[in-house]
Amino acid sequence: MATKRKSELVVPIEDENDLLRITPLGAGCEVGRSCIVVQYKGKTVMLDCGLHAGRNGPNSLPYLDHIDPSTVDVLLVSHFHIDHAAAVPYYLERTTFKGRTFMTRPTKGIFRWLAKDYIRITNISDSDNTALYTEADLISAHAKIEEIDVHQQVEVNGIKFTAYNAGHVLGAAMFLIEIAGVKVLYTGDYSREEDRHLVSAENPGVPVNVLITESTYGLRSHDSRIEREKNFMRQVRDIVVRRRGCCLLPVSALGRTQELLLILEEHWSRHIHDMDSIPIYFISSLGKLGTRLYQTYIMHMNQRIQQQFNRTGRNPFDFKHVKTRVDFSEVPEAGPCVVLATPGMLQNGVSRLLLERWAPRPENGLIITGYSVENTLARNIVNKPPMITALAGGNIPRRLTIDSISFSAHVDYTQNSAFIDEIRAPHVVLVHGEKNAMSDLRANLVDKYKNTDYDITVHAPRDTQSVEIHFHGEKMARVMGCLASKVPRDGDSTAGILVEKDFNYTLLDVADLREFTGIIPVAIEQQLHVPYSSSFSLLRHHLEQMFGELPITKEMTSTGATHILRVYDAIDVLHSSWKTSVEIEWEGNALNDMVADSVVAVVLNIESSPASVKLTQGSCDGHGGHGNHSHGHEENQEEASMYNQCDTASSSKLTRSRDNTDVSAKLVLFMKQQFTNVELNENKEDIVVQLNDLSATINIRTLEIQTHSPLLQSRISPILARVRRTMRPLTYNSTPLPEQPQSKEAEVKLNNTDKIGTLLVEGLNSGDMSVDQENNHTPAPSTPGDDDDGGAHESSAMASANSSDSEEDTTEQQDGSSAAKAE
Repeated sequence: MATKRKSELVVPIEDENDLLRITPLGAGCEVGRSCIVVQYKGKTVMLDCGLHAGRNGPNSLPYLDHIDPSTVDVLLVSHFHIDHAAAVPYYLERTTFKGRTFMTRPTKGIFRWLAKDYIRITNISDSDNTALYTEADLISAHAKIEEIDVHQQVEVNGIKFTAYNAGHVLGAAMFLIEIAGVKVLYTGDYSREEDRHLVSAENPGVPVNVLITESTYGLRSHDSRIEREKNFMRQVRDIVVRRRGCCLLPVSALGRTQELLLILEEHWSRHIHDMDSIPIYFISSLGKLGTRLYQTYIMHMNQRIQQQFNRTGRNPFDFKHVKTRVDFSEVPEAGPCVVLATPGMLQNGVSRLLLERWAPRPENGLIITGYSVENTLARNIVNKPPMITALAGGNIPRRLTIDSISFSAHVDYTQNSAFIDEIRAPHVVLVHGEKNAMSDLRANLVDKYKNTDYDITVHAPRDTQSVEIHFHGEKMARVMGCLASKVPRDGDSTAGILVEKDFNYTLLDVADLREFTGIIPVAIEQQLHVPYSSSFSLLRHHLEQMFGELPITKEMTSTGATHILRVYDAIDVLHSSWKTSVEIEWEGNALNDMVADSVVAVVLNIESSPASVKLTQGSCDGHGGHGNHSHGHEENQEEASMYNQCDTASSSKLTRSRDNTDVSAKLVLFMKQQFTNVELNENKEDIVVQLNDLSATINIRTLEIQTHSPLLQSRISPILARVRRTMRPLTYNSTPLPEQPQSKEAEVKLNNTDKIGTLLVEGLNSGDMSVDQENNHTPAPSTPGDDDDGGAHESSAMASANSSDSEEDTTEQQDGSSAAKAE
């Protein structure tokens, strides 16, 4: 005996999209208003949208409010019967549904006329006018429906579906739906037995993950088709030949009715000597239209009908012994006769009126030939009640005989269980069956496969009850293009661009994107504006400290000059003298974005950097360690002077100006970097700073500030404190520095003034302002003419400098104190 397959490891659900959710909005533990919703990976498919034959108005609709119609991607209709398709116009025209609707060609052609007949019958028989949509709605909806051929695969937004023959009625289809590799087969109403004009349902022949199948007859099994036809004709002959009564066959206008007409036509032709005098009436407003429709779609029928048509050239549905009429005015009050009349559920219409006429006479007979929906007169009358209720009110005695034989073309238990065994889907969802029938079938299937290698889970949900199944399959990518030219070996790695479209993955080289996917690679130009109000030379220095020597270009406009620095031949940094921001431009990619982030970080930290103060003073100490420069680009004259001074300070010959005029010019240039309106007065001893309506005078020798504005005083004081720390000791040392000092040991042998100047220059160039007192390096002396109080004043000014230079300030405060003591 085969052992049951072990259950697979349960994978925790990390993503709700990995849940396949199947929800019947109709046909869950009931027959009627079929409407099944399948949701997976953010996609939604609705299967059928019908009405309940036993209910009226909105109560006959599926539970459409259970799901947002605007989220439904596709509506697939299996066949044209009222309980599977009649709500489609309502859904397309009266809700927010914007998806696409598909039917086979025969289904679309016949559906329109059945829905039109539904509107007519409902409006005539019900005084409350409970038709759910108008004929205009029907016309509009019909124009939106798209056709699909049998075995044709269609893809909509990542949803693949294919139609297969289902038997049952002309044009009926099963649908195989595939979403992200998960396959769901929906049978709709199907038949596995070929009859007089239709092929049987087919097996798609592919692995299926979930099977949604009807369970109309539960555990009931039918006789063979031949036996059913014999029993049917025996009952008809008993009524019309032996009892000479009227035989009523309630049917739908199109569908199984044509099968019954073929049977009657063939029997009358074979027994013409005793049956020719007995008329057959088909009462339907769609009778003659149905004959033309069936001839139109004859190529969708089985080989038997097609061969008969090809051989005789006559439409097999153009009957000799059947009289098609739109009303029952020709139908006699008494038999013998056979009448096929709509509707099949006996709720209203011609079939109901004829039943009320013939019910009191015992020679008459009623034969129920299809499935009768619960809560309809066709279902209740099978129990042979003594009285029936008339449409006009009151009761009518029932004396006519009642028989039942099924030609509904639904699978019975034998056919259904055999099909389930062929498909072997791990999950089976039962729909379109009454509660007891579904429960019995589910229990039978579970017990049948309990000790076999078929690990099956059977679900029987009620309306609006969801079945949730977790699928977490592997994602497979196809390698195409030049990447596929080499067959990879175990352990090899392949790099490319992974393209995902509708749950399909493809690995491609960038050069193959356009050919295989239609994707055209485009460059994304990035542009960023970073606030910046300092000079270009300062910007250039900081960027070159980070990225090395940078090429510079200059563009002139009517507004002014724009300098462009090129970083790593990828990032352009644009500085315009009239703007308060720097523009950074680059072509977006992972590497360039990273470099651009570094550039932005440098620019944002320039103005807050302690080193920036030294660079903006206009002397060489601001560009320490930069080395020889020969940029060869035109710059702003003032900025070029400052930058070239730095180059000179870093050259092999260190010189120091002894001219106060040079010192004044540099100080003026430095102050202009902080304040726009700065001038040297006529005596060349003072600098005048203007800020709006405020002014201040700075003495060049003492760096004292004279102003009536405390605000301006507070702004200039920190700047001059930095000037004292950096410029003043070098500027006022009148003794030239020795050329190219060999080492600090050699410098100690120099006189005090030369030694102090040399150490300070080295300290500026290296960025280290500290002096090693343990090696007897004496701090810088006060300038000539300064007394001890002046030294104390300078030390106090140094202590008030920016807190970001605290460590450097502490050292220099010590230097200032030492200088005072030295004097």
